[in-house]
Amino acid sequence: MTPLLMLIVILILLVLGVPIAFTLGLTAVMFIVLQSDFSLTFMTQQLYLGANSFPLLAIPLFILAGSIMNYSGISKRLINLALLIVGIFKGGLAYVNVVASVFFGAITGTAVGASAAVGQIVIPAMVDKGYRRGFSAATTSAGSSLGILLPPSVPMILYASVSGISVSALFMTGIPIGLTIAAGFMVVAYFLSAKQKGEIIEKSIKVENVGIELLKNIPALLVPVIILGSILTGVATPTESAAIAVFVGIVAALIYREMSMKDFFVAIEDSVRTTAFVMFIVACAGLLGFAFAGLGVGHQMMEPLLQFANDPIAVMLITSLILFLGGLVFDGTVMVLVIVPLFLPLADAVSVDPLQFAMVVLIVWSIGQQTPPVASGLYITTALAKATMWETSKYNVWYILVLLIVLFFMIYFPELMLYIPNLLID
Repeated sequence: MTPLLMLIVILILLVLGVPIAFTLGLTAVMFIVLQSDFSLTFMTQQLYLGANSFPLLAIPLFILAGSIMNYSGISKRLINLALLIVGIFKGGLAYVNVVASVFFGAITGTAVGASAAVGQIVIPAMVDKGYRRGFSAATTSAGSSLGILLPPSVPMILYASVSGISVSALFMTGIPIGLTIAAGFMVVAYFLSAKQKGEIIEKSIKVENVGIELLKNIPALLVPVIILGSILTGVATPTESAAIAVFVGIVAALIYREMSMKDFFVAIEDSVRTTAFVMFIVACAGLLGFAFAGLGVGHQMMEPLLQFANDPIAVMLITSLILFLGGLVFDGTVMVLVIVPLFLPLADAVSVDPLQFAMVVLIVWSIGQQTPPVASGLYITTALAKATMWETSKYNVWYILVLLIVLFFMIYFPELMLYIPNLLID
């Protein structure tokens, strides 16, 4: 009964427009006060402990690095580089959109950051070239989900904080999975762009121009290379690589000389606001997780699922369904910090590979970013494209299909999907 009552309270608060962090915190405090004898001082301590995790230290640094990229001209240069790589093909601007999202996924670490950074530049260009607004918004929104699956992914850091998995292992697993999904998005973009009337260029690009542009973009390219290289080679931990990313971003900004001191402070202010928003949700989700454990809510929710404790695939399918349904109401951050810990013992009991389970969760999170009503990335791109949700969704459903196919293979053929990641980790 308690789980149902807590869900009803959460839904009522959300309908009333209460911010998600306050919704989680108020619900936790209400039920702890009514159904336990814990003091408010103890609950305050739990609120602090919810955000007191060393892996989470990388989050503000990666967010700051992403803000510096956006204000220093690096974002624009990476998109121009993507234009040179794939812009010569029919429908090239759609490919540029996906490739740019790969670049930004390897810098910003968030889907929202990637959708905003890429969308502000690419969507107007696509519309000007004759691409439909809904298609432009859908392609950008789908590409932004790569920020969840490609390192340095903030969702991966959050997942590591609750599961105990190495952040480096998650990062190395995300690289081939994320690139596979990006390739699938390119295939979808190819077929969908065939129905568009837009053209990206009027003349071919000379090889020597590509070389010159590559030289100009070396500082911009060094940012994702250093982030991933330092982690993959073991030179730095993810947290240390985040600090390195900020330093390299500042150096690149000084080289390009496009970021004023005012822009730098604005970038810091933006990153502080974003970090405070994320960490407040993390802290309140930690308090709600404590309430689940202290009031036995987790056991009550998991008890009906114990009958599937001998079937790994059934556990994975049920987990995916519950996370998907929850994603229609809650942000992915809440799902990972509150719901996922309830499933981790069950996944361990049926001997599900921890990396497989992690990727299933993150892929479902990516799907949730594309499905209203809690589709933050989709809302940003539709607003930028001035398109309706229907215009965007009829294209976006094909990109979601790619995510569902990868999810299917991750559940049923984990050995195949994790073959390359296991080679990288070993």
